[in-house]
Amino acid sequence: MGTESFVPDGRVNPDDYTVLMAVDAPLPSGCQRFQHGGHGKFYVEGWTRPEQVFRWEVDVPETDEYAVNVLARPRHKAALTVKVSCADQSVTGRVACAGWRRQVLDGTLRLLSGRQTITLEAVGTNFAASVMSVELVRPVVRERLQKAARALRSDTGWMIQARYGVMVHWTSQSFPRHGPRKPYDEAVRMFDVDRFADQVEATGAGFLVFTTSHAEMYFPSPVQSLERILPGRTTARDLVGELAAALEKRGVKLMLYYHPGAGSDATWLRACGFWESDTRKFFGNWMAVIGEVGERYRDKLAGWWFDDGAISYYYRSAPWKELTRFAKAGYSQRVVGYNPWELPVPTLFQDFHCGEGFTDPNDERAHQDGLTACATLVTEGDWGHFQQDREIGCPRWTAEQLGRHLQQFAARRVVPIFNLEIYQDGALSPRSIAMFQEALGKRHSDERKSS
Repeated sequence: MGTESFVPDGRVNPDDYTVLMAVDAPLPSGCQRFQHGGHGKFYVEGWTRPEQVFRWEVDVPETDEYAVNVLARPRHKAALTVKVSCADQSVTGRVACAGWRRQVLDGTLRLLSGRQTITLEAVGTNFAASVMSVELVRPVVRERLQKAARALRSDTGWMIQARYGVMVHWTSQSFPRHGPRKPYDEAVRMFDVDRFADQVEATGAGFLVFTTSHAEMYFPSPVQSLERILPGRTTARDLVGELAAALEKRGVKLMLYYHPGAGSDATWLRACGFWESDTRKFFGNWMAVIGEVGERYRDKLAGWWFDDGAISYYYRSAPWKELTRFAKAGYSQRVVGYNPWELPVPTLFQDFHCGEGFTDPNDERAHQDGLTACATLVTEGDWGHFQQDREIGCPRWTAEQLGRHLQQFAARRVVPIFNLEIYQDGALSPRSIAMFQEALGKRHSDERKSS
C-alpha cells in the first residue's frame, strides 16, 4: 500500500456502519492483497480453505445487537457460505456466485462492551473467493440511515432524458498536442472556454463531467477552503464558473469530478489529513471544500462524480450522510455518485451509480439499490492526454457501433458517460466529435424512417 497507509482506529461506531477491511486483518496463509494501484484499499484474493480465517480486534463502546454484512465474490459456480463470529456467537449467510455482492447475514451478533475479536470464515471445503470486508451496524441505525438516504435523493430524470454525457480529465498532468505542458495556473488562464463548449455541444451530450483534482490536487477556481489547506493549488480565474455559464447557453449541464486524495500528491495527502486514523480532519477538510464549491455555483453545478468511493472513502467508515449533505450545499437537487469501480456501491447516500468500465448495457451491476445506472467508458486510449507529443488516438467505435450502444443503453435505462481525451488548451479530438455527430445523424435518420 505504499510507504504510508491509513490504519483504522478499531472503534465500533454505534451510530453508523463500521467497516472491517479484509486487507487490514492479519493476512491468512495463502491469501494475497489485491492492489490495483494508488493508495486505495481493495480486497484479498486466494481465499480457498476453511482454515484461512480473518480476524479483527475492535473496541465496542457499549453492549448491543449488530447486523452483519459480508462483501465477497465467489469464484466457483456454487454459492459461498460465510460465518462471522464473536466470542461464542455466530451468524451465517450464502453469497451468490454472480460477481461482487453485499450479503446480509441471518440474525444479529450481540457485541459486549470492551475489546472483542470479530472473525470471518468460510463454511465448507470446495470454494474459491475474494473478500473485501465485513460491515457492522445496529438494525435500528440501518433503518434510520436507509430512510435518511431516500430522503436525500435527488431527481435524476434529467440524466436519463439527456441519454448520455461526456467526461474529460483536464488536469495538472494534461499535455498539449505538441511540446511540454504549461504550469497549471497558466494553462487555466489560456483555456479556451467557448471553443471547448462548442465541441461539447457538438457531441450531442446532455451534460459534461469536468475533472478538477485527479492525480494531483489542483482546482481551477478560487476556492478559499482548499487554499487554506494547501496554498497555491487554486487559481484566480474561475474556470468552473465560466464553463458552467458557457455550457448553460448551449443547453448542457455541468458536473464535476473530484478525487479526495490525489494519488501522486504526497504534499496534499499530508496536508489534508489523508493518513490520520482519526478521520475528522480529513473529512472536515473535504466537507469544507465541497461545501464551498456547492454554495459558490448553486444550481449551475448539476452534480458530483466522486472517484474512489469504494476504495478511499469506504474503508474509513465514511460519514456518508454528512458528506452527501455538503455535496448538495447550495442546491438540494444536485446529483451525487461515489464511484465504486467494479465493487459494490459503498453507500445508499447517493443518486446514481458511476459505472466505471461497464461496457455491457445488460450488466446488472449497474442497477443497484434503486440508483440511476450509469456506465463511464473510455472513448479513445486513456482517461486523459498524459503523454507528450502524441495526438489523441482514434475512438474505439465506429459511428454505427456507437449508435447501437446508445440504443442498447437507452433500452436498459443506463446513462453512458463517454470519457474523451483533451489537450491542455481545452481542445477535443475532431475524429471523436465526428463519430458522435455521425452516430446522431444515423439515429435521426432511422427515427424519421420509422415514423
